[in-house]
Amino acid sequence: MPSPLTLFAAGSLRRAFIPLIECFTAQTAIPVNLNFGPAGLLRERIEAGEACDVFASANAQHPQTLVTQGLARESQIFARNTLILTARRHLEGDALTLLRNPALRLATSTPGCDPSGDYTWQLFDNLNSLD
Repeated sequence: MPSPLTLFAAGSLRRAFIPLIECFTAQTAIPVNLNFGPAGLLRERIEAGEACDVFASANAQHPQTLVTQGLARESQIFARNTLILTARRHLEGDALTLLRNPALRLATSTPGCDPSGDYTWQLFDNLNSLD
């Protein structure tokens, strides 16, 4: 039996990767150990010496950091993300109006650990430059 591969992947890739890995294993008989989580924390696990065969991040900076450190051979873009804003149905206004409304509470992912948090803070910086 072939040795299993270890995959570290951003949590946002779970729905796409599970069926892909099932198909891969069915075709190759190679088992895959799946590890999903915030890409920044997964990168830190690799930096700390944890074994990983494939690292799939939603932020290109994390794998590139591993390449620069000599912990990975190469980095390839295979997908893209888009930051979206979701709000309850009864709220009205464009995204900028909603973001500037002090009566609303905004939740984000953790910057530095999850690319969605990184993108959100980048958006905040861009919004601050509009003032």
